[in-house]
Amino acid sequence: MRVSFFVDPSCPFCWITSRWLSEIAEERNIEISWELFSLAYKNDELSSETSGGKTQGHLAGQRILRVMEQASAEGASIASLYRDFGKLRFIDNKAYDNQAIQTVLAKNNLPEQLLEAADDTSIDERIIASTDQAAAVVGDDIGVPTIVFHQDDGSRRGFFGPVLTKLPSTEEGLQLWDGLVSLVTVTAFCELKRGRDSDLDTTSTARLFS
Repeated sequence: MRVSFFVDPSCPFCWITSRWLSEIAEERNIEISWELFSLAYKNDELSSETSGGKTQGHLAGQRILRVMEQASAEGASIASLYRDFGKLRFIDNKAYDNQAIQTVLAKNNLPEQLLEAADDTSIDERIIASTDQAAAVVGDDIGVPTIVFHQDDGSRRGFFGPVLTKLPSTEEGLQLWDGLVSLVTVTAFCELKRGRDSDLDTTSTARLFS
């Protein structure tokens, strides 16, 4: 099965869901296309002068998105870049600053000049187009994680989610995937939600890097 998975590197929930999907991909024969999604754009923060709430985190993530987008345009892997940026932020607890960008570029054998992309706002247009593609399939009232299923008949359906507070066990992760596959075939289904009953734990994903 082929899916598109949309990521914003500022979102901890997106990070956990991305690691879940990566872990079960081989077992369920999932082909993942990694796509970019801007929470700063979606929340109208790119031109905002406010600094409250999550805005600063989203804008820091936007700098990472620009680097990822430009690197991808030059042949780099979004999956690898997102993995390495996410590990720095959500497992190693490092800030999304220039040093983090330089570290990830070096790890992926990419030119250090790509750091300049972080503040190149002309790249935003391409990231916005990718974000709009997700909304066109799933609906405007979404964020990340967002997953889009490419079905055999050429149609696409997707979900905002699943939102996870920690990485599930491999067995639970497979059960979750199987449930999503069942739901996506039901055309009348549109929403399912419950309150969070556990604390956010991004470090639970560290077991995948041990």
